[in-house]
Amino acid sequence: MPLTSAASQSPARHPVGSRRLAWCLLWVIIGLAALFPWWPLTSDQRWGVYCASETAAITLAWLITARRHAPVAWWLLLGGVTLNVIADLLYYRETVIIGMGAEASFSDVVYLAAYLPLAAGLVMLGRRVGRSTGALLDASIFAVGLAVPVVAFHILPASHATGFGVDGLMLLGIYALGSILMFALFIHQVTARRGHNPAFLVLGFALLMGAIGDSLWNLEMMGTSSMAGELPKMLWFLSRSLPLVVILHPAAQQIWDYEAVSPTSPVPRLRLVALTLGLLMPAATLLLSLLAQSPHPYWIAVAGGGVLLPVLVLMRMDGLLLQLRTQARQLDTLSHFDDLTGAPNRRQWKRAVAEAATHARSNGTVPTMALLDLDHFKEFNDANGHHDGDDLLREAYAAWSALLPPGCLLSRYGGEEFALLIPRGGTLQAVQLLTAMQQVTPRGQTFSAGVTPWDPATEPDIALDRADALLYQAKQAGRNRVQLANPADDPRH
Repeated sequence: MPLTSAASQSPARHPVGSRRLAWCLLWVIIGLAALFPWWPLTSDQRWGVYCASETAAITLAWLITARRHAPVAWWLLLGGVTLNVIADLLYYRETVIIGMGAEASFSDVVYLAAYLPLAAGLVMLGRRVGRSTGALLDASIFAVGLAVPVVAFHILPASHATGFGVDGLMLLGIYALGSILMFALFIHQVTARRGHNPAFLVLGFALLMGAIGDSLWNLEMMGTSSMAGELPKMLWFLSRSLPLVVILHPAAQQIWDYEAVSPTSPVPRLRLVALTLGLLMPAATLLLSLLAQSPHPYWIAVAGGGVLLPVLVLMRMDGLLLQLRTQARQLDTLSHFDDLTGAPNRRQWKRAVAEAATHARSNGTVPTMALLDLDHFKEFNDANGHHDGDDLLREAYAAWSALLPPGCLLSRYGGEEFALLIPRGGTLQAVQLLTAMQQVTPRGQTFSAGVTPWDPATEPDIALDRADALLYQAKQAGRNRVQLANPADDPRH
């Protein structure tokens, strides 16, 4: 259970939540909602109990949030839920106390205003898990898929209903599509870690209950269901009350933490389920419309989804292929370069040697090879620690490689040993280069080297073995020197 630094020092003074209390409250809220048909109360009385209960829940959520170091994203989410609670109270006043019917009113203004902080909070919360084009496309596929049955079974029938005004049609569409957008933004940030976070899942369940409740309320506005007026109130109650469970659970802290998500991370199962649902919606809508023999032009929604979804899927596939190509390049780079120093490794060395042999045979040149080894590297490690030893290797390679002429290659051959390939210039250029490299060796260290020409008609390992023997001679002679196969060839003499 991740804690803040203050909480980890004195958990008794700074409680961060209780799993047991959160789960108990969750079952109490669900039980309170599930038993609503058997309550010995009228519909208006049940609605009043719901409003009072969710008001108490959101008030407690604010009080608990004030005692925790919550980010702005959570405050925005809580503000959006609070606006929904206020709108519920206004709706209760309009429908129960005043006696207004299902028509556009001031409560609708507050309901619509709640989408703004909710969307902003979800966007800001999503930024804490990194921005991912793939995740955004997944959310878009999910949202478009859900919009198909909403348009086919709600918006299109409403547009043909007699007496259904333009304002009512706009409200119906905004509520339906707005709720889909909210849940799609939640799907957008479902990652491998958050997908298993219980507090995060409860938050998603609350958003889903609100979306379903709004959809059923649309049915009530259209007058197609006599029971729809009861179910939305129960689902709204769940949507408004469950944030208290989220803030009470210790895992809420993980929702707020920044989470670095690699673009190569696998797609979580919850997002895969959402993708599957979104892609199946046009077919399911078509099947249900045929079975119900709908008189409305449902094909408009199915055709629209049938055009948009393949485009989004193709964009997603293109992103996945680009990701695979990027990974292939990264793997190729990792397979040819040392991960500690960034120097070419033995595999890259062999490739460069093969290319140098081909050019040398065609041009009649004689390449030069050298092996160099940091002096007293083991003693340096023992005295300063392995981290400083790693830093010395990185700094040495960076300083040496900056002096390399075009075409030359310095490879990490093993441990503190490096191999140098000079395709042209002979031992003269090799000694001059190694002398310059000796002068820039960091931390006051030195190296020993063995230099030999290489006949490209022979195996390169023969020349490397000869350079290794010369390196050993340099160390035996006192280190901090360059040893040639023929000392008379040394330009310094």
